[in-house]
Amino acid sequence: MRFFLEKRVNTSSWGRVLVLSVAFLLVLFISWFFFLVAGIEPITAFQIIGEEIFLTKYGWQDLLVKMTPLMFTGLAVALAAQMRQWNIGAEGQFHIGTVAMTWFVLHYDGKLPDGMLIVLMLIMAMIGGGFWGCIPGFLKARFGVNEIITSLLFNYVAAAWVDHLLFGAWRDPGTNNFPITKEFSEAAQLPLFGNTSIHAGLILAFIIVVIIAWVLWKTRLGFQIRLIGDNPDAARYAGVKIRTLTILVFAASGAIAGLAGFSEVAGIHYRLQQNISIGYGYTGIIVAWLARNHPLGVVLSAFFMSIVFVSAEVLQIEYGLPISVVYLYQGIILFTVLGSEIFTEYRLRITSIWLKQRLTKTGN
Repeated sequence: MRFFLEKRVNTSSWGRVLVLSVAFLLVLFISWFFFLVAGIEPITAFQIIGEEIFLTKYGWQDLLVKMTPLMFTGLAVALAAQMRQWNIGAEGQFHIGTVAMTWFVLHYDGKLPDGMLIVLMLIMAMIGGGFWGCIPGFLKARFGVNEIITSLLFNYVAAAWVDHLLFGAWRDPGTNNFPITKEFSEAAQLPLFGNTSIHAGLILAFIIVVIIAWVLWKTRLGFQIRLIGDNPDAARYAGVKIRTLTILVFAASGAIAGLAGFSEVAGIHYRLQQNISIGYGYTGIIVAWLARNHPLGVVLSAFFMSIVFVSAEVLQIEYGLPISVVYLYQGIILFTVLGSEIFTEYRLRITSIWLKQRLTKTGN
């Protein structure tokens, strides 16, 4: 038997939905055996995960809290991908956004009116993330340097810079030398929704999603961005300034990722600390991929990824599983869902070599 993939002539939305549905069923099937190997009763585990996530107040809070930065980072990656540019640096842009806003808070907290402080923090986070994002964009536009490599390497630089500051000048001496800054004042904190941990960053994320969708499909700038992604030669012939737009889009992408850092610091932790991101920037790549780089699709894929995050936490808490096993569980889910994407563009063909040889010999 011979197996090979054949490019589909036409792809449809219903075909994609069918493939994803089969992938989710496969996830449940694989998870069943994963639980058995881990010594966990599968039905009980599924029940606990479902109840803890969807039937408890804390579960919904945790879902929406984790969904917020994932929407930002997923949207950041998706925006650049509309031009067929691959921003792998959302993690670093997230961190530099937190650095810029934290610097501002440490210098101006208590010296500005409350409303002005939080707005300027947001702007600083966007400036920091945008600056970090436009560097790979400039290198790509001016010198043709591969943006995947540069944006990826800048992630490590950003994380190291944050550690340098937290172990150095920004470390709060009143915290027994832990690598964290002093806590921000209430004026530097995003408002919460009632007696929950859900903060205003969630509303901001939805607003940015709508704005980017409107820009991409309702403005001349958005048309030019999509034209460059679809046909760079046609865009160049039409007079589109590809270099300028490349830098602009990377800067905007970085600024959106910087907002993820802003929402996480000002909405959850109220200070900058080590490991402030639990891989939100890298997960944003998966979010954008699942959404097919569509801003509105980012909302659904971010919600799905937050379910993956929270379900892994539930398993760790309820069953005391090692973190390595939890990461394995997450990897199984992501590999299955992402791997299924290939069948939206290709179909699996199976041919019999023996039958083909027989037909050749008989002349049929």
